[in-house]
Amino acid sequence: MTSVFSAVAAGKVRRTHRFIGGEGRAVLVAIDMQLATGTGPAPQVVEEVTRGEPDGILTTWQIARRFPEALARSGLILRVDGGETHLNPTGQTDELSLLHGAEQAAAIGADAVALMVYPGKEDEHRSLRRLASLVNECELLGMPVLAESIPGGWGRDIPWNAESIARSARICAEIGADAIKTMAPQPVGDLGQVLAGCQAPVFVLGGPKMETEDRAVRYAAEVVAAGAAGVCFGRNVWGSHDPEAMVKRLVGVVHRF
Repeated sequence: MTSVFSAVAAGKVRRTHRFIGGEGRAVLVAIDMQLATGTGPAPQVVEEVTRGEPDGILTTWQIARRFPEALARSGLILRVDGGETHLNPTGQTDELSLLHGAEQAAAIGADAVALMVYPGKEDEHRSLRRLASLVNECELLGMPVLAESIPGGWGRDIPWNAESIARSARICAEIGADAIKTMAPQPVGDLGQVLAGCQAPVFVLGGPKMETEDRAVRYAAEVVAAGAAGVCFGRNVWGSHDPEAMVKRLVGVVHRF
């Protein structure tokens, strides 16, 4: 019934368009690893990245609070989970918690929220229940949820092949994630298997810094050509000698298709 409308649904549509372009693709830049590592980009790098005009920035509460004017140039995706750091040498299980909720994200001006999800990990129920809880909360406010889908967790309890990446992404989408961030299988051509069963846009993470910036740009072009909605790169952007120029190069190849 086209005569039925929803303010909440309209809010989610408007927020999503803040970080995903009209053609359904986006360059997202992740500036959030410092939440777990205590290391990462210098604060001023945030402004250098945003001058390149990425579609969205995935970042922490402090960055969002510290750089509101710079972040106004792009969509803001707030990292809302944490509570386990690399300073703990014995941390082998998923001890993450939701540090912020949907209302706090809305208060700081976020257009979406993001959290880690580990389907296939021994204690997968922890992250799957966090995702469900966050989805339920965000649905009431029209706030999109991006799930960072890591099959088996970073310890690779299960192989990162096309089947497990595809199943993990779909599980997150079935719980209610509006967008997925995950790795691309090898070869990249197998990405179609991931996309086939996932009714949510998939953004490919960049992982460790690649050997050259040209390689990172080519990789972005490869995954988008294979059907991805775009990329979500961290170190391959803010670790560049010129983050602004690197963002512009990525925007050029992602939005070219």
